[in-house]
Amino acid sequence: MTSNQEVVTYDGLPASAGGAHSLRTKNPRAAAERVQAFVDATVLTVGAPEMSFQLWAGGPPDVTGRFESFAAAHFGGPQSRQRTHTQWRVRSEDVDATLDALSGADSGAVTGHGHPLASLVWNAQVALIDPETGTSYEGIDADAFGRFAVDGYGRLLGTSGVRATFGTTASSLSLWLAFPADDRLHDAAAHVQQHLPFRMSTKHWRRWRATKDRQSYRAAKITSPLVS
Repeated sequence: MTSNQEVVTYDGLPASAGGAHSLRTKNPRAAAERVQAFVDATVLTVGAPEMSFQLWAGGPPDVTGRFESFAAAHFGGPQSRQRTHTQWRVRSEDVDATLDALSGADSGAVTGHGHPLASLVWNAQVALIDPETGTSYEGIDADAFGRFAVDGYGRLLGTSGVRATFGTTASSLSLWLAFPADDRLHDAAAHVQQHLPFRMSTKHWRRWRATKDRQSYRAAKITSPLVS
């Protein structure tokens, strides 16, 4: 690794803080529209998003049966089946039908613990858009930081990701965003905040710097750039 760049990341929200921001609507289609508006305004997707339909155990048998029949008709066989949930891969042409099925469920479409019984999960690697140029920030990518792994889940420093979950009774958005660590930081963060349906946390910001031997990176918590 030869780069000595710095980068600021926002992890919203880590598993210890609940894992994601609430999209503040019980309607899955409304939640999807909010996420799409955010994506269109602030990021470029890198490759095709990964989408899956998840059906959790512990719900009312009749509602579970209807979702199982829907999944079999639209997705075929499941991608995986575990004790807690079953998952199917979703093609782009089936997204609308899936949102219709989720939106048509009533308030009883929950597990025994009160969580959404079924959900559409949309997961994409993205790159933040520079509002001044309309293109991604130059030098903010995995290669610029030596493809340094920030955790054991495959996240690389310099990359950004968006994971949205549209559930029968609640929806959420999880963000891992890489911002320029220079005088563009405030405007970059403000542009993202402008298009989100919730307030970004003030706590989950970090500045990453190369170690002295330039073989690794270390992170330090910083105050949100949106705090005046």
